[in-house]
Formats: sequence, C-alpha cells, structure tokens
Amino acid sequence: MEFIEEKIDIREYLRVIIKRRWIIIAILSLIFVTVVIHTFTATPIFEAFTRIIIDKENPNVVSIQEVMAVDASGTDYYQTQYKIIESRSVARSVIRRLALDKSEEFFPKADDNFISAMIGSVKDGISSAAGAVASLFVTDVKKDDAAEKEESDSALVTAFLTRLEIEPIRNSRLVDIKYQAKDPSVAAKIVNTISEAYIDQNLDTKLAAIQNAVKWLHSRIEEERKKVEIAEQALLRYKEQHGIITDFSSNTENVTAQKLAQLNQQVVEAESLRVEAETRYKQAKALEGNPDMLDSIPQVLNNELIRQIKTMEVELFKRMSEFSKKYGSNHPQMVAIQSELKTLQTRKAQEINRVINSLNNEYKVTLAKENSLKDALYGQKKESLSLNQKAIGYTVLQREAQSAKEMYDLLIKRFKETSLTEDMKTGNVRIVDKAEVPKNPVKPRKGLNVIIGLIVGLGAGLGAAFFLEYLDNTIKLPEDIKRHLDIPFLGIIPLYSINGNIAQDGEGALAPEMMVTFHSPKSISSEAYRYIRTNILFSSADKEPQVLLVSSAGPQEGKTITSTNIAIAMAQSGNKVVLIDCDLRRPEIHKLFGIKKDEGMTNLLVGNRKINDVIFETKIPNLYVIPSGPIPPNPSEILGSKRMKDLLDKLRLDFNKIIIDSPPIAAVTDSSILAKSADGVVLVVRAGETAREIVKNGLEQLKGVGAHMLGAVLNGVDTANDSYYYYQYYSSYYGEDGEAKKGARTKRKPSFLNRISSNKDT
Repeated sequence: MEFIEEKIDIREYLRVIIKRRWIIIAILSLIFVTVVIHTFTATPIFEAFTRIIIDKENPNVVSIQEVMAVDASGTDYYQTQYKIIESRSVARSVIRRLALDKSEEFFPKADDNFISAMIGSVKDGISSAAGAVASLFVTDVKKDDAAEKEESDSALVTAFLTRLEIEPIRNSRLVDIKYQAKDPSVAAKIVNTISEAYIDQNLDTKLAAIQNAVKWLHSRIEEERKKVEIAEQALLRYKEQHGIITDFSSNTENVTAQKLAQLNQQVVEAESLRVEAETRYKQAKALEGNPDMLDSIPQVLNNELIRQIKTMEVELFKRMSEFSKKYGSNHPQMVAIQSELKTLQTRKAQEINRVINSLNNEYKVTLAKENSLKDALYGQKKESLSLNQKAIGYTVLQREAQSAKEMYDLLIKRFKETSLTEDMKTGNVRIVDKAEVPKNPVKPRKGLNVIIGLIVGLGAGLGAAFFLEYLDNTIKLPEDIKRHLDIPFLGIIPLYSINGNIAQDGEGALAPEMMVTFHSPKSISSEAYRYIRTNILFSSADKEPQVLLVSSAGPQEGKTITSTNIAIAMAQSGNKVVLIDCDLRRPEIHKLFGIKKDEGMTNLLVGNRKINDVIFETKIPNLYVIPSGPIPPNPSEILGSKRMKDLLDKLRLDFNKIIIDSPPIAAVTDSSILAKSADGVVLVVRAGETAREIVKNGLEQLKGVGAHMLGAVLNGVDTANDSYYYYQYYSSYYGEDGEAKKGARTKRKPSFLNRISSNKDT
C-alpha cells in the first residue's frame, strides 16, 4: 500500500495569513492590550526565600536506628520531606504563630468608595444565595467547635499554600523554601517561620516516636522475661522425661551415622553373597536330572572324586573297546567291565548329589547371615530415629529458650538506649540561610509579559485564522479542484467590475457589458477566458471537442456568463460557434444579447419551428445564438428526446463549436440528460461559496451517465484578497499594444457595491 505524502506549500500558508489578516490583527490586539493593561496595573509581588539542609542521617549519640526505622538514603525520603513542608499542618502552625488570620496580606481592607461597596454587596449576595441553595441539598450536621474552626480557616490555608514553593538544589541536600507576598517584610517573616515550624514538627515527630518506643519497650520487656522462664522450664522437664544427661552434639550424630553406614555396607555384601549362592544352587538343582550337563557346574567340575571316577570310566571304556573286538557282549570279562561301569556311575551320582546338597547348605547359610544383618540394620535405624526425635524436641525447646533470652537482652539494651536518647533534642534539619527582605518584586515581569502577550496573541490569531480556513469547506483554489474533485483544472476567472454594473441574483436583467471578452478584450478577465478556451481545445488527445456542455453544481455559480464568454472567445479564434440556451427553467442568454426568447429551443424540439427560424446572428462575428424559447412544463422529457439528438447532429455539420448552457446539476436532471450527447462537460465552480460536497454530488451524477469531464473553471476569484497566491497565475498580461497590464497583486480591491461577480447568474 502506497502512501501519498503531501508537500508543505509555504505560499498556501501565506495566502491564508493574508486572507485572514484582519482576524489575526484583531485577536493579537485584544490579547496584547489585555496583557499590557494587566501587567501595568497589577499589584507587585515580592518573593523571599530561606535555605535549609536536610541531612541523610540523624546525628545520634547512641544507636537507635532500629527504633526510628527511617531510611534517609533514597529520593523518596526527600520527596516526603518536601511534601511535609507543604503540608496543611505546617501551614496552620505558621498561620497561628504569625496571626495571619488577621493580616491584611490575606484579608485586605475594602476601599471606602461606592464601587468597592457595590462589589462587596454583590459578593455577599452571591455567597448568601449559594449558601441557601446548598442548604436545600445538604443535610445539617452538628459540628463541634474544633471542626467548625478548622473548616473556617480551610480557605485561608489553601490560599497560604498557593504562594509556597519548594525548590531542591540539584546534587545536594539543600532546599530553598520560597514564599510570595505583596508586603516584602511579610514574605520574609512567613518563609522564616515556615522553616522553623518544619524543624519543630520534625523534632516533635521524632520525640513522639522515641517516647512511644520507650513505652512499648517497657511493656515488652516484662512479657519477654516471662517467656524466658517458661521456655527454660519446658526444656528442663523434657530432659528429665527422656533421660537426657548431656546436650546433643554433632559427634553423637556422626557416630550413629557411621554405624548405620557400616551395617548398610555389610547388608549389601551379605545380599550379594546370598544371591551368588542361590544362583549356584538353583543352577545345579535345575540340571540334577541331566548328569552330562552337571559337568558344566564349576563345583562339580572341580570335585576331585568326580574327576577320578571320570578317569576310571575312560579306562574301562578303553578296555571294553579292546575286548569287544575279541569277545562278544556276553563274555564274562565284558560283563565284569559293564558291572564296574555301573558301580562308578552310581558313585558319581552320589557325589553329585552331595555337591548339590553342599550348595544348598551354603545358600541357606548366606541367607541366614543376610537376614541377621538386616535385623541389625533395622534395629539401628529405629534407635537412630528415636534419638533424632529426642534431639529435635530438645533442639526446639533449647532454641526457644535461647531466642527468648536473646530477645529479652536486646530489649533491655534498647530500653537503656532509648531512655538516654529521649533527653537529647537532635535533628537532621538545619537552617543554612535565613530569609532577607526582598528589594525588587518578582511579579509582574513587565518585559516578559509583553513579549508573551505578543507571542500568545499572534499564535491565537494564527490559530483562529487557520481554524476558520479549516472550517471553510468550499472550493477556493485550483489545488482544491485537483485534490477534492479529481478532474482537470481549466482556469480561473477573477472578479471584475465594468461601469459600476451589478449582476442581479435571478430577477433583474444581466448587464450586456458582462460579456467582457467582447467589450474589454485586453482585460485580465478576457485573457482568463481565452486561457480557458485554449485548455478546452487541448483537453482531448485525439480531436477537439465539438459539443460543449457548460453547467454548475448549484445555482448562482456563473455558468451562463462563463458559457457566453467561452463562446465569444471560440468565435474570436475563427471558429463558427453556436450558443444554445438549454436552461429551459430560468433562461438568461437572451438578456445578454438583447433578443427575445419567444421562439427558440422548445419550438424546435416540439417541431413547430425550423432551425433557421430560431437561430440568431449576433454582432460578434462567427457567433450565433439559439434562445430557450417558451418555458415548457416538462423540460427533462424535451431535452432527452430524439429530436434533441437529431438537432445536435445537424448543428455539427454547420458549426465548428456548439456551446450548451444548461441548468444546475443538483437542482434538476436536465444537465445529466444533455451530458450524454455532449463531447465534453465544463463544470463552473464559484470560488469560496460552493461546498465541496455539493460539487462532488454533481460530479457523481455526471459520471453516472458516462459524461466526459473536460475539467472545472474556478469562477469569481477575489485576486485582490488572495493576490499573493494568484500572482503566479496572473503575474502580467500584455495587450495588443504591448503594454503590460499588472495582475491582481497590484490591483486595489474594489468595494462591495462597485464590484460584480464574474458571470454570476441564477
């Protein structure tokens, strides 16, 4: 998304300033004169000040910081002290000491004259009325004497504090206390009394805190003494109940921990041996029915008897193999060998059973040892827990007794310190410089007030000027057309005056002299129309527009005179031009050319006249006029008929330019109907009078019917009022004789009765 940044145009600001200069001058003069009068008639005000120092810490002789509990190291402490100086309690103390409730500084005597008496009477009447009204809404509440007195001097305290100023000196602990008064000696007395009252209040606050601390410590000492006795008695009873002779120390805990660690290590080792024995036994038991696999068990494999039996079996198998080659299986020697083998196998099986039983016994022994060690460990843990419970109870009671004793000793110490401090009046606030009677007033500062009044008046005037300009939502400048209407700008038409003729607003005849392009061809206004003619001719890239519709958003914008002068300018350039008055509701063109409107456009469109009957040749070469004719009851239907289109087609063959003057767009739909048949539309906008929304609505209607907008003409521009701005458009124009005619920048602005709005029609 692109953002369009508007450029700041200094000329636009200068234009607004010049245009609204009288408003700026009026506001500036009013504010400046008011400030000057107030400055030179105001009562002079004097300011006195005293300087004090606020130390961070009290100069204590004894350590009582814990009792006071004041943190004076941060900025919050100093801010608190500044607010205390400005407090109402300090103010009341100063008022009481100096009897300011009877001072003329706050209660001046009324002047003994008629005006002062009248002002006093009015004030009393207003106060009485306000009290009566307030009594209707507020319920009466009975107040004691102290409350009524405090309420009565509340206004005095407020007035007193408004003159007080606290000014800390940066990067120091010094503070200036300033006070303003009409009487310089009163100002000095008040500011000195404020510092004294603040110091006294500070000391009183600390003394009250110390006294409260002494009273509190005295009551707490007795309570803590009783707590010490109760805690020591409870500790003694606990030792007797559990048979504790010596205090629990870290050595006792270390010995118990070592025993537990040793037993735990032995249990782990016994459990490991039991697991190994159990594994060997279960392995041998599982292979008991498979003698061949039993040889894989290390205890069986390493048994000496079993190894001898295996050796004997090998010898017998060897002999049996030799005899089997010579004898049969039933031979006595073969039978004897087999019998011997069985005997050996039986002995081997018995030996294996013995080994398995040995493993079983070994497993049971390790299991019994493991259980025994676990029982011992459990007993040691139970004993340790019991000892720990006793130690916890003992430690708690011992700590309570020790804490109570320490608190008691601390309170005794603080009580002695506080009692000693109570007799010492020391503070952390001191006066560095006392106030002196000021020589010169600080208010009013005449030079500064005059400068400020000038600046404020100028700023207010400029603000009012630009605010009024902001509220003005009319089209005033060419930039407004480009910015708000988004259509091309064709030119401006300045205000002009001819022979003192004044344009009538709809009822009187328009002056023929207003055809300035014909009557004053060398004037600035004529040059403006020729400039607009040139822009219209070059508004289309392909070809020049032939049929032009001239209209405005609302009435009284100058479209009739504009269309007439544009037609004259077109004819003067050599074009054959016909000017058609299609404003069938309030026609005006016939007045300018001094012809009758009895026969014209309406006769052509209803078919009872021909073109040659209603077209009039003017005294301006190449310019012809078709008036409106009789006013019909249905203009929109007539202008939107097929005959209107056929008429324009016929005129296109005979004329180079066809200029159509139409009614206002916002009033009727005639212009929208005619815009469809035109090659382009020229919109006339009255400068400084037509609201932007009205013009936008008219443009929306034309765009809705597909009209081709050539651009807008800014009519009735007061170049004398905005001479600085419009000088860029009309710096100089040269007539046929070569003499430069200066623009509106050097032209004196005509009076309201001697200037007419350019082309201002109905």
